[in-house]
Amino acid sequence: MRYRLLSLVAATLLAATLAQAATLAPEQRFKATDDFTGKKAGKAAHDVSGLACMPVANGARRCLLINDESAFAQFAEIAENRIAPGTTLPLIGTEASPSVLGTAPQNICKMAGRFAELDGEAVAYADGAFYVAGSHGCSRKRGEFRLSAFHLARIRVDTTGTPTGQTELTYRLSDILRRAGEVGTYFGKSLMDDGGLNVEGIAAVGDTLWIGLRAPSLGGRAFLVGASLQALFAPGHAPATETPRVIALPAGPDRGVRDLAPLPGNRLLALLGPAQEQERPYSLLLVDLAHPDAATDLGELPGRRNAKAESLTVLAQQGGQLDVLVGYDGPRNGHFESYRLQLP
Repeated sequence: MRYRLLSLVAATLLAATLAQAATLAPEQRFKATDDFTGKKAGKAAHDVSGLACMPVANGARRCLLINDESAFAQFAEIAENRIAPGTTLPLIGTEASPSVLGTAPQNICKMAGRFAELDGEAVAYADGAFYVAGSHGCSRKRGEFRLSAFHLARIRVDTTGTPTGQTELTYRLSDILRRAGEVGTYFGKSLMDDGGLNVEGIAAVGDTLWIGLRAPSLGGRAFLVGASLQALFAPGHAPATETPRVIALPAGPDRGVRDLAPLPGNRLLALLGPAQEQERPYSLLLVDLAHPDAATDLGELPGRRNAKAESLTVLAQQGGQLDVLVGYDGPRNGHFESYRLQLP
């Protein structure tokens, strides 16, 4: 009872803070030099959901972008305020592969569905590898189980960002999410009807992959789940058995994590937004992983008609000044724009 009261107090205090939070103004628009590849051949992407980049090399940065309605990712290069789409990289095929690590989840969601797109929602980069996560949730309209959405991919790359081997795939993130305390009980439930668990952001810090959950949103809290990369990608088909670290963030009612980006000093930057389709603002939250209850709101993103902020990428940090890139699901090619933030 005491814990619930403290959670309610924290949510109330955050709601008051958010009501006073300043609306951020974009610094500049980043233009795509060509169209990113959409789900249908010959069509531009309108469903950008994640972008992660390697450190700058020779004045440009090599990145990987994901569209949530595709079975592939796409490389890109950012230089100044231009984004140049590159080659696509298939992540999954048209049916389940026996080489996927771990064991496929079973007996979840309302009904069986077909093996389709990855439903890719998040991208991270760390230590010579990109990671791409499917939603790990039931389909939004009918609550179907589509095994294709329950993959986590690792793409190892060299210093130029060129893949150095086969893409590794694992089912073990499902095992971790099932074991994630109070939020684990929402795994395999419908997002729209039951607030079912849904992955929207990831960030790699050392051996830990932090998973940001769009839902559930409980008592004004959004959630991060931390899992060992070594355990997720261990050889063989045995399920993961570790108990993950679960962090509750003060997010306000009906809001969850829409993306994550790592920062030095054991900190993360979280993009918050509606847990389902509620009229809730998108904003940026600074999270100290050692003291997550003291997360700092950095400001609210301006409203965009028919656009959902889905992608967050750190461009540069100089002292207390941070430049980030935000991309949107809905507009053509992500409508990327940069913001300059002042860190406390």
